[in-house]
Amino acid sequence: MIDTVARRPWPSYVAKVSAVLMITLGAFVLLGWTVKSPALIQLSPTLPPMTRNAALCFGLCGVALLTLAVDGPRWAVFLCAGLVTFVSMTTIIEIVFRVDAGIDELLGSSFISVNLRSPGRMAPLTAVCFAFSSVALMLAPSTFTITSSLLVGLGGSIVTAFGAAAVVGYWGGVTLAALHTSFGLVILGVGMLALAWRVEAHPMPTPPWLPLSVVIGVLTGIVGLWRALVLGGYAPFSMLPTVVLVVGCVVGPIFGLTVFLAQRGHAQAAALRRSETFLEEAQHLSRTGSFSWNVSTDTVTFSAQAYRIYEFEAGPVSFASIARMTHTDDMPLFLDMADRARRGEDLDEEYRLRMGDQSVKHLHLVAHQCGANENFEYIGAIQDITDRQLSEEALDQVRSELARVARMTSLGTLTASIAHEVNQPLAGIVTNAGTCLRMLASEFPNVEGARETAKRTIRDANRASEVIKRLRALFVKNAANKELVDLSEATREVAALLSNELQRSQVLLRTELADALPPVLGDRVQLQQVIMNLLINASDAMVSVDDRPRQLVIKTTRDDDNSVRLTVEDVGVGFQPDEVNRIFEAFYTTKSRGMGIGLSVSRSIVERHNGRLWAVPNSGPGATFSFAIPLSAESSPGVGHGVRDRVTQGPNGQHAAGKQ
Repeated sequence: MIDTVARRPWPSYVAKVSAVLMITLGAFVLLGWTVKSPALIQLSPTLPPMTRNAALCFGLCGVALLTLAVDGPRWAVFLCAGLVTFVSMTTIIEIVFRVDAGIDELLGSSFISVNLRSPGRMAPLTAVCFAFSSVALMLAPSTFTITSSLLVGLGGSIVTAFGAAAVVGYWGGVTLAALHTSFGLVILGVGMLALAWRVEAHPMPTPPWLPLSVVIGVLTGIVGLWRALVLGGYAPFSMLPTVVLVVGCVVGPIFGLTVFLAQRGHAQAAALRRSETFLEEAQHLSRTGSFSWNVSTDTVTFSAQAYRIYEFEAGPVSFASIARMTHTDDMPLFLDMADRARRGEDLDEEYRLRMGDQSVKHLHLVAHQCGANENFEYIGAIQDITDRQLSEEALDQVRSELARVARMTSLGTLTASIAHEVNQPLAGIVTNAGTCLRMLASEFPNVEGARETAKRTIRDANRASEVIKRLRALFVKNAANKELVDLSEATREVAALLSNELQRSQVLLRTELADALPPVLGDRVQLQQVIMNLLINASDAMVSVDDRPRQLVIKTTRDDDNSVRLTVEDVGVGFQPDEVNRIFEAFYTTKSRGMGIGLSVSRSIVERHNGRLWAVPNSGPGATFSFAIPLSAESSPGVGHGVRDRVTQGPNGQHAAGKQ
């Protein structure tokens, strides 16, 4: 797997500058050999010259390094570094096996022999450095990874250390290479280090090859000092050279280990800072602050976001200062939460704050106890849910308004029922009033008959008043009013209100309503709106049915899971199985004149009552819609399974017998 890496910009510049310097150095020395200028070749008549092969290798290494730094073609890197490898490895073979392979004067014979044991041959140190660097450059891929940066970095470390040791070795007379060759090796090593350093590995912000580089550099310097002592007249393993070697072998690894530990500490600190930054930014975006609370000392520690939520200045926070911010109405809840915390219970509460500008914040607190015995603390999180709370309140208002609109859309359907329901008692009132007048206006007034007629008049007037009251409750815009509702009784009222409309649509309504049904806690008007929507939808679904009776069954039962269910079953056109979820979506309708909000509003109403509304297709024609509402804690324990079955008046005025 290739590690994910990023590039630093400045090391690329260093690598490019080093490459250009090496190309320039090699070109000038080759020019000096061409024009026979000792000043370019050896800098000083007393110094060893840079050989043609060394100058060529510097130029080729510079081209390979520059190609990698600018992401050039790989063939150029292989060609240049491969030639350097061939020249340097052949030279090493000549030195080790003491043979003449003809590589020394590859580009011509040497006319300068000052301080040269073998004219035209690179110094052993120079050949080793070119071998290391060329192999590392050839193995480096076009896209650097952590592994390839380690390879190039180690090669650069070795070349830099050897070059620096060669420069220092001039003062001890232990360096055989040319002076500008030694400086060129340092430049080559620095360029390779920069090329490796431009790769930034995650999570290590510093190169993994750095400790090894330190060890190599220290050991190279120690070996150079030891050799200088030997050339200065000391026996190789006399007291002073031996102490130098031993101390170097100990100090080198110690320095490397120190760099490694410092690098690892830096990496861990950087990772910790990065993690803290991520956490703080995540808390800021989610409006969630963290805290710890030592219950025994009432000491509270806040995160930066928690300070922002409470609008506190950074500093010590006490439990009392938090309590002062709590909304007066939520203070009992807050104190109860504190008592439960002191008993070691986990916390999950919502409460409000009263801010300095009198605005209100809604918070959600979750905390878990850590520690044991009397000295324990809570670690938790506080989330500012003000926007969510306001959105939910606005959504409830919109849902209520939508429900009212849905009720108003039913007004046209109910117009005929309203006229029928009101006209009957009004006609009875007029008839009874006329009868009463005739009884009183006769020669022998029938006072007893007039009294009975007046009572019937009052009865009919009350009937008309009840109809108006039910209609006004259904369509007026009122706030939700929770009360104990008998679902069977509420269904009877809706069925009575829709009876005329159902008769006109030739729908035969059969009710199977349970007696003594336990009440549910809810808004009576809203629940009746749901029942009305289901009945109207069922009636509309049977408009096109002509080959079977348009029978509609509505029943109430008590479920085993302590809830009350209402079911509306029709024999209409039904729906497709893939529409079972879409039919409850807002503005989705299969009616040509429907708005598509009835079922959506109905589901919202049922869910606000902690219930559920669902639909299933019948095994035969039609569909069944049901909703279930959980029983109130105040409901009576009676099961209420007694059922009264009856069929309303059919389209031709007939009645069907039923159990009463």
